[in-house]
Amino acid sequence: DNRSNDARQFLEKALQLDPSSATTLRQLGELELAAGDFAKASTHLKRACELRPNDSSVAFEFGHAMEKSGDWPDARDALESSLKLAPGQMAARLLLGRVYLHLKDAKDAEDQFEAALLVDSNNSDGRLGLAEAQIQRSNFAGALPDLESFTKTDPRNPAALRLLARAYRGLGKLQDAKRADEKAEALEKK
Repeated sequence: DNRSNDARQFLEKALQLDPSSATTLRQLGELELAAGDFAKASTHLKRACELRPNDSSVAFEFGHAMEKSGDWPDARDALESSLKLAPGQMAARLLLGRVYLHLKDAKDAEDQFEAALLVDSNNSDGRLGLAEAQIQRSNFAGALPDLESFTKTDPRNPAALRLLARAYRGLGKLQDAKRADEKAEALEKK
């Protein structure tokens, strides 16, 4: 009910009473994550993970906080732990794929996005992530068909158009790349 300051105060008091309450630490971590204080979120969620090493959702939240803080190696480790405990998590696979892209590990990113697409073949984040991984691996021809299809069904997506431009450039189709970049730029200005 948008009373996060009140909730924070109650949770901090609860944590003073029981510093090893994984539930309180997790709730505080989620609250700080939503508030954009990724350092505090990470601290609380890391402690919650230590207290509940077999809780995939706490590991996912910790990975999410680490990803938001730009700590790619710790984000990777937390998300991999989460997926070991519960392999079917689509959100964890997508986030881990993004983390691998930041780590310049396009092969593992591609694997995560493909696994996510096995669950939902029309997921736009998965499709764009897979295309980006393919482009990082210089597999421009592999990325192009899905990107062309994606931009036909969603022509107002500037991220897809930027990826399409990169694929075209990689294939030496400079005019097509220029057109895709111009469309993306026009959409970004709106």
